[in-house]
Amino acid sequence: MKSIRILSAVALALVLSAAAPALAGNPIIQVDGQLAGNNFVTATCVVGNNGQVTGTGVLYGQNPATGAVTFRYPFTIVKASTATGDLVLTGAINGGPPLTLTATVPTGAMAFSYVVNGKTYTLAGQGGVVLK
Repeated sequence: MKSIRILSAVALALVLSAAAPALAGNPIIQVDGQLAGNNFVTATCVVGNNGQVTGTGVLYGQNPATGAVTFRYPFTIVKASTATGDLVLTGAINGGPPLTLTATVPTGAMAFSYVVNGKTYTLAGQGGVVLK
């Protein structure tokens, strides 16, 4: 039931931001999670006055081959949508391939997917979505 309320709040924030541009303060969507291989993802998005969702994030972790080298792949978000119980963010890794970040609302399964040379790679994990 809580996931329906948060997902509804996200959808309502998208609608209200488009319908009431005079309201102060645009809603912020925060997504955080831990993915396979001890990787992490975080994204912060703003719902604009026109309902458009934009934001930035980073996929980061430790290279399992070296154990010492950490990596950081910043990305941009250009769109948000909802699916049954999920928030779906789409964008691209900066200077790189397209990506999709899907997160169960408010907490649960999460997947970070990106496409390289026509092949999709997915890191699954657990995370959460917060509407601020």
